[in-house]
This record gives sequence, structure tokens and C-alpha cells, in this order.
Amino acid sequence: MESTAADSIAQAWGFYNSMPPHLPRPIDILAPQQAAEKVEPVRRKLFESYGRLRDIVLAHEETIQKRWKKRTVGKRKELLASIDSALPKAHAPEIAAFEHQYRNPQEDNSHKKDLLLPYLNLDDLSCNNGTQFLGLLHARAHRSPSEFAMFDGDMLHFGIVAKGIRRYQAVECSMIAFGDEDTYGKVIEYSESMDPSDADSPDGFQMEQLLHESLSFGDGLVVLESQSQLIDFLLDVVSKILVDLDLKNLTPLPPMPAPVIPITNTEFQWKSSSRANVLRPYGDPPVFSIDELANIIESQYELAVEHLVNLRTDPTYLSEELQSYYDHRVEARLKGAPQLSVQNRAMSVLLLDAYTFFVYYHVAKELVEEFRVVQREYPDGLPRARDLPKEYENALMSFYPLLKLLELRITRIHNTTIYASEAMRGGFNVRTTDPRFEKLEMTLRGQPNDRLYTYISLLLQQEQTHLWQLGRIFDQIDRITEDAAQNKRISKLLATLLSQWGAINDCKTILACHRPAVEDTEGGDSVDIKERLSKWESLLIPIAGDAKVGPDTSSLASKAYPASQFMYPKGPRDAEWARKCQAVDDNFAEFWKAADQSLIKFCGPTLFALAESVVEPHVMEPIHWASLVKKLVPKKRQAPAPGSVLPFGGASQTPVVAESSPTPKTKTKTRGVADPSKQEEAEVPAAGTESPVAKPAPIPVCSKAHKVLSTLFTATLPEQIASQQASCSWRDILWAFTSGLNFGAFKGHGSAWTLSHPDGHHSITIHEPHPDSTMYFFQLRRFGWRLAHRFGWSLDSFELEQKA
Repeated sequence: MESTAADSIAQAWGFYNSMPPHLPRPIDILAPQQAAEKVEPVRRKLFESYGRLRDIVLAHEETIQKRWKKRTVGKRKELLASIDSALPKAHAPEIAAFEHQYRNPQEDNSHKKDLLLPYLNLDDLSCNNGTQFLGLLHARAHRSPSEFAMFDGDMLHFGIVAKGIRRYQAVECSMIAFGDEDTYGKVIEYSESMDPSDADSPDGFQMEQLLHESLSFGDGLVVLESQSQLIDFLLDVVSKILVDLDLKNLTPLPPMPAPVIPITNTEFQWKSSSRANVLRPYGDPPVFSIDELANIIESQYELAVEHLVNLRTDPTYLSEELQSYYDHRVEARLKGAPQLSVQNRAMSVLLLDAYTFFVYYHVAKELVEEFRVVQREYPDGLPRARDLPKEYENALMSFYPLLKLLELRITRIHNTTIYASEAMRGGFNVRTTDPRFEKLEMTLRGQPNDRLYTYISLLLQQEQTHLWQLGRIFDQIDRITEDAAQNKRISKLLATLLSQWGAINDCKTILACHRPAVEDTEGGDSVDIKERLSKWESLLIPIAGDAKVGPDTSSLASKAYPASQFMYPKGPRDAEWARKCQAVDDNFAEFWKAADQSLIKFCGPTLFALAESVVEPHVMEPIHWASLVKKLVPKKRQAPAPGSVLPFGGASQTPVVAESSPTPKTKTKTRGVADPSKQEEAEVPAAGTESPVAKPAPIPVCSKAHKVLSTLFTATLPEQIASQQASCSWRDILWAFTSGLNFGAFKGHGSAWTLSHPDGHHSITIHEPHPDSTMYFFQLRRFGWRLAHRFGWSLDSFELEQKA
């Protein structure tokens, strides 16, 4: 056994010695017995400190929370610095540590703690009214260290890849990453069974490589060390907060609920994903949740449907999207590029994106429901460290190929979109030797003083994205764009791309949290993906093949561009205005008639019919523009009637006022319930006529909400297109629904808000506008249409409430 271990160690050192000198090497390579001896004192100290912290928090958490919240931000920072003077001051200290490590490669582990526990910094622990520190304390005191093992292991990724954290390595063994003090942190050899008394128990190799129920020894030891440092730090903080109390004789109290850490409102879709990622260290450990996965998928599906419906029903929206996709083509900015070809590519990618994301998220919703059916068969959950039932595993695995398809779609479009975005323009070189400008070579020039450029450019470099991780890149972009000038550099199309990217990454993160894990075989070629999604072959195969360009639109460019042909004009409502509006509708209908011929061939009849069934309920009757023309009727000049007053001059005259029969006034009962016995008989409809359908009573709302709702529904009136002047802030819209109509508001993924009707059965999803937080005329018009479609509302559905 010892000779085998020695041979393995020698072989491992031989491998590392053959590597280039700049690549990291382990501190030492240990045999399994040495590894167990190395980890045991760290394990023992961790659980001793954890038990102590748990006892103090259970006895005094309410006092801790009150005292911490009473302190000012400055006082909180002062207390934290008194415990550890080397505590980083600013958010994301791992980035500064990485830059220092890059400039000073000879300083081994000089900033290891910044990379080991980056969320321990003065800014993050003191902000949000102190709730982030309290959330961290609550989670780490109430939950076993083993529950955070995988999360803490992921937190080490940046420091390890950046070569700021060096590790030990052990041969042929791993460290158990779940359970209580008896199992968590124990070293298990690859050939050793987890439970020798159970023939089906996995061995150490299966635990690490297949089930992900254990960590490699090198990662596991660093995780235990980081957890021990964190618990000791929290112990020191609570001891200072409770300095006047007896912390030896403790009486446990019922556990308090976890502090609620607010997520700051955001303007871009992808921001909430990054903010939620930043807050994860201060709460409970991430776990697999089919509900959370379903919320993300539902939000993205609603966005895809809204986008497709708007393209098919709103000429102005089509115009905006066509122009946006054209502006984000790199070749459009090159001299000599054939404009017709560039327009074709822009339009083709627009149509492909719309139908691709719609069908992918449609299938994702189906996968969620299929998984729920299987999951219900295991109401008590599944045991740890055991193979998953095959049906359950297959249902879970089916998400991976679909996410792979989504990633492939984004990968195919993101380079062009990012390079051509305002944030990157001027920061790269592009050249082509292809006269058709189809093959472009783009290279970054580098702009070290432009931080937004720097972080967005990381998304164009796969190895850098792997190093930095998507959540960290998004967090930095998020903070940079708090500046209004930088904010404007993020276009709507770029924000949408980042939102899709973030949603896919979040879905993968949720799936990765499942324990026991499924083997991630999301890789593979398109044939393998098609086979694994064969049930939806008629929907996915046409669009998931080699769909790099999209449908054949070579003959459509002249019908799509200039995009301005789909913009309704402003101006006086005269015959010329009506003619131009009708021309917009005619151009719109002609475009889609031609486009549908290409889409049916490209998407296949099943997908095309599915999309049409979703769009159909939103199609409105055509507008008769000529009927909206204001007719100016000249006033007829009449001879003055006898006794009337002349307008100018003349003798003093007294007008003769003709007496008119008074119109009887009726007083409508406005209080209480009307008594039918005291009312006059109602008119009885004549025989053969239908009784009028009673309209629902108007909903009384306050003046602020009434103004918002009136703005929304007035914008849907065709005659308002002549002025296009309405606008409303997102803040006012949200207030009108939550405070004015008592709707519930749930902040979903990205920019999605679900507004729930008080009846509990109806809701609507609205996406926060970006990059400007104001909804302008056509956005209001589209949202008003959706409200009318969903709730049956109109301009007459609301009235000002009567003040008492």
C-alpha cells in the first residue's frame, strides 16, 4: 500500500515537473494517511468554533441584530476593523488582489485572505442597514458548515485559477463534503466504500467524480480552512457586540427568521442576476429548486412571447428592432460593405432570434412540468450519496442539452453584438479579405483607462470568462454603469443579450446544486443534442441544426429597409397623415406576407403553427385611418335674428331671449344601495330586441393611479399616434399597480416584474424599461394593449375615487 502511494506521488510530481514553469504547483503531495492527519485538526477546530457560535446566536440573536442596526455605517466599520485591521475596505477585494498578484508574481499568498474570503470586507458587511452581516451570521450559525461546502468551494475558483491560492494535493483520495461532524471533512480513499455495510454504497472515486458528494483533497482542505477563519471572525464580532453580557451560561431561545436582505432596484435586465449573485454569501447556501428554475424559465418565456408578438403586430416595434440589429452589425461600419447583404444578415438574425428563444423556452417549460411529475413520486426526497433513479436522472438531464442550444445561439451572435455596441466601438480592429464581408477578423486594441470596455471585452475571451466567472464580470459592469454616462453606453440589444446569458448561467447554477449530482454531459455535437431532445424533434430540429444565419431572406431586404417605413408619422390628422399611416400598415402586411414564406420553410410547419397560435389572440382589427381625419366644417354665416345683439357698433339694443322648456333633472342615488321599489319603472325593451349588456362598474382609484392608467389606455387610441407625446416613469407605473390597485408585485429574474391581481388568479408580467427607466409612447401603447387583452380593461374601466 505504501509503495503504491509512493509510486503515485512520484508519478504526480513527474507530471507537475513537466509543466511550463509559470503554471502553479501544489505545496506538497500527500499519501491518503498523511492527508487524513493533515485535515483532522482543522476539522476539529472548525466544529468547536461552530458549536460556540451557534450557542451564542441562539441565545442572543435578537440583541445582536438590534445593537448592530443601531450603529452607523462608520461605527460598524470601526468595530470590524478593530477585530481585523487587514480587512479589505472595498467591495470585491479579490480583483485588487489578483491585480497585485499579477504585478508581483514572486509574492506567494500575500493576498490569500482577500481571495479566500472576498465577501469579508468593510463595505459589504456594513451596508444595507447592516443586514448583509446579520444574514451572514444567521446562516453560518444556524446551518452546519457542511451545507456550505460546495458553495465555499466555488468561491475559491477565482483565487485558484488566478494562482493566488496554493493547495496541497493527495493521491487516490477525496474529502467527504456533506453530513455532520462524524462524516464532513473525513478523507476517503478512491477504493474505499462510503458505507462498508451497504453493498450499494459508492466508493471514494464515485463520490467525487460522479455524485459530487466529496471534494478533491486540495480543495476540501482550503474550504475547511476558510470556514474556520470565517467562524472565528464571526465569533470575535459577536463577542464585541455582546461585550457586557455573560457568554458562558447561555439559554437557547427559539430561532429567529433570517434577515431579509433587499436587492437594489435595477435598470438593466441582467443587473438583478448579478446583484443576487453578490448577495449569495450573506444568506443560506444555494440549493436546487425546481420552483426557482421554473421562475427563470417562465420569465424568459414571457419575454420571448412579448418580443415575438410585438414583432408580428406592431410596425413601430419591428422598425426599432430592425434598426437596432442593423446598427449592431460590425460590417455596417466598414467602407465598401454591401448594404443589401448587411441588411439581410441583420433581418435574418432578428427573425432567427425571435423564433429560437420562443421555442427553446417553450420546450423548457414543458421540461419543468415533466420533471415535476417525476419529482412527485419521491415526496420524501432522495438519499444522499446514492445513484439517482433513472427516470429522475433523465428528467433532470434533459435540461442540459436545451441550455447548450441556448448557449450556442448566444455564442453565434454575441461577438458581433458586443463588438458593434457603443461600449466597444473604437476599441478593436476589424479587417476582411472577403469581398462579401462574410468573414471578419476582429482583434481587441485594449483601452486600459476604459473600465466598461475592459470588463465587456472579457466576455469576448473564453479563457478570461472562465477565470473571472460570469457573475463577477456582471457585478463589475453593474457597478460601472451606476454612472449615467456609462449607463447610456449599454444598448437595449446588448442588455437583452446579457440578460439571456445571465439567465442561462443561473439555470446551470441551480442544476449544479442538485445532490446527488447528475453527470454533466451537456457537451457533445448537434447530433447528440438532437437525439436527447427527440421528443420535440418537430419543434427543435429545423431551428437547432446549423442555424447560424437564419431563414433565407435574400429577397426581403427591400421590404424591410429602410426601417423607417414602419414608423407611424406625427402630424395633424389630415388626409395626408391618414395616407401615410395606411402606407405603414400596408408595408407591414407586405413584409410579413413575404417573410412568412421563408419562415414556414425554415421553422417547419409545427413551430410556425405554434408561434401563430401564440400571436393570434393579440392581433387587432385593422385601423381605418381615413375615419380619424379631423374634418374642418366651416361655420355658415347667418343673418342675425331679430332682437339679437350685433357684434359691433349700433345703438344700444336689448337681446330678446327665447324661453326654452326646462329639461327635467334627475338625481342619481350615489350612496348606499338603490331601492328598486322607490325607483321609477325602467324602460322595457321592445319585443324582439336584446337587453343591453351591463358594463362592469368603473374601478375607483386615486388621482395618481388614475393619471397613470389614463396615460396607458389613452396611448392605445389610434388618434394618439398623431402626437406620440405620452410618457410615464417606471416608478409611477409600479406605484399605480401596487398602491393604487393593490396588486402584488414580485421581482422576477432580470427586469421581469409579475403583477398579481388581488383575486389571486390573474397576473401579468411587465419588463422594466431599459436603459432609460421611462416608458415612452409606443411602450405605453404596447403595455396598454396587453392589459386590455389580459384583464379586459379600457379607458372607461377606472374613475376617480370620491373623497369623503
